[in-house]
Formats: sequence, structure tokens, C-alpha cells
Amino acid sequence: MEEINIETNSLVNNSPTTITTPRKKDDFYILAELGEGSYSSVYLASEKTSSNKFAIKVCSKRKIQREKKVHQIFRERDILRLLSTPEHSHPFITRLYCTFQDSDCLYFVLTLAEKKDLLARLKASGGCLDLEKTRFVMAELCLALLHIHGLNVVHRDVKPENILLHKNGHILLSDFGCAKLIDETANLNENNNINTNKDVEESQQSAEERRRGKEKRRCSFVGTAQYVSPEMLNGEPSTPACDWWSFGIILFELLSGQRPFNGETEFLLFQQILKLNYKFPSNFPSEEAKYLIEQILILNKTKRMNGLKIKGNEFFKEINWEILTKFKSPLFDVNED
Repeated sequence: MEEINIETNSLVNNSPTTITTPRKKDDFYILAELGEGSYSSVYLASEKTSSNKFAIKVCSKRKIQREKKVHQIFRERDILRLLSTPEHSHPFITRLYCTFQDSDCLYFVLTLAEKKDLLARLKASGGCLDLEKTRFVMAELCLALLHIHGLNVVHRDVKPENILLHKNGHILLSDFGCAKLIDETANLNENNNINTNKDVEESQQSAEERRRGKEKRRCSFVGTAQYVSPEMLNGEPSTPACDWWSFGIILFELLSGQRPFNGETEFLLFQQILKLNYKFPSNFPSEEAKYLIEQILILNKTKRMNGLKIKGNEFFKEINWEILTKFKSPLFDVNED
């Protein structure tokens, strides 16, 4: 596998847990496994010299090669580095403190989320959250998405499992394994339209070539089925609009305890999404949230409500955006292992 050129000083300077010198596996105590993926595992770890705790993502080089994820892991590393620099870090986004490798694995040292993730929180709460908690979580997610989109990053896998909870109850958007850095020459307007060099090249292709390419992309999408946008299912290029679609799905789920699209098979699920076949439960707790979801879950991505309009929506009228990070999170007192 291609060697990674490590930069251990890709850090947030004002962090109380800054790592300033190169690290290796022996510099940490591995305390417990936190999660496992197809080619990686995440561990709770303590730095031996400082006792600071981190989450370390350990990626098997053999599995990365076997699953043809080399490009993806490098892209994830580069995006995490971008989002972890002093000028581009954000309080609601996980940070990469350093990377290193040995002969078998790649190691990403990341922010530790002591309160697990939003999915675990939902399960502990009977599947949904009250209106106050939902509004707070979604406001923080809104700011996190606006921030990455401003840096031309599209997450493409926004879901409760990837929304971690810090020990202070605030969120940390995580897992940029599916993320994509849009061409810096892209022209992104407020309706989420993007024109890139790739789009120009595609416009010069024959209709048959475009059709074959689109059919191929339809067979394989990026993200998680219940949260994937219709344009992603149709094989269209990624834009921030796909993240806002997922935002609407999560808002629906937090308030109702169910997802809007739930086909018995993946095929039926996709058909529901593509036909926008969903309905609100009779006991849905907020008309404002209902209206907001209806403005987000729109098939045409150019007509879908975007981030700034979502931020200014009536549902968030009680949110003081300027000092949101200073508010005590309503999830702070939740007792979890």
C-alpha cells in the first residue's frame, strides 16, 4: 500500500489536548474498543505522557487494499486535516490530532466523544427526543453542515450514528469516510447548484455515454440507505443538497421515533424515496418542524431548502446562534456508560 506522509502538527492550537510531536502506537494505552467497521476499528485510548484520552481509528492496510478503499482513506485523511487546522476547525466537528502508521495499520487520533452517539441516545430515550433536545441538536448540526459546505466539503453520510456526543452534550459531526471535497473551482450558489470542470466534460460526452455512466452509478451509491437523497440514487453528482436531505430525515426521526422511508426491502425503500412516499404520524409534535421537513424533503434538489434558509426558519427562532456553543446542552445530564 502507498505510504502516508504523516503530519503530526495538523492540529487545533487552542485545544487542551494538542499533540505536538510525532506519535506511534506505543505512545498510547488502548483501553477499550468503541466500534468496528468493514476495514477499521475505533478504540478508546489514553496518551501515556499526558493521560489525555482520544479515539483512535485503526485501519487495516490489508483490508483497505482488499476492499479497494485506498483512495477513500486518503481522501478522508485530507478532509480531516482541512477541518482540523486552526483556521478551519469547528466546535461541532470531530478533530484529527495526528496520524501515524506501522507495517499493518494506519492510525487516526481523533476527538473522543464520551457520550457515544446520537443513535445510542435515541435508543436510550425510546427512539425519539423531546422538542427542546431536538431543536438544540439540529441547530448544532445545521452549523456543522454550513461550515463544511463553506469549505467545499460534502459529508454524504449524515445520520445519527455519525453525530457523536461530547462529554458536554454538544455534538461532533464525525466519520468523513464517505465525504468528498468538491472541486475548488466549483460555483456553488444558494440553491445548491454546482458547476465543475467535471460537469463541463460530461456535457461534451454523448447522450449514450452519459446514460451508461448514470446507470452504473445507480448500482452503487454513497451513504446509508434510509438517509440517502433521491439524486444520489439517480447517480447524480454530490452537492450539499444531499446533506440537507439527510438533515430533514434526521429531524423527522428525532421527533417521531421513526424514519419517513421504511421499505421492507432496499428496492422498496428506494422506490419510496424516489416517489417521495411518506407521511407524518398523527401525533407529530411540531407544526413548525413539519413545515420545515416538507421544505427539505423535495425531490428536486434545486428547490430544496438550503442551509441558510433552514437556519432562518421559524423552527429555530428560539436559537441564539451566536452563542450556541456557550449554552448548556439539554443532553448534558444524560447518564450513559
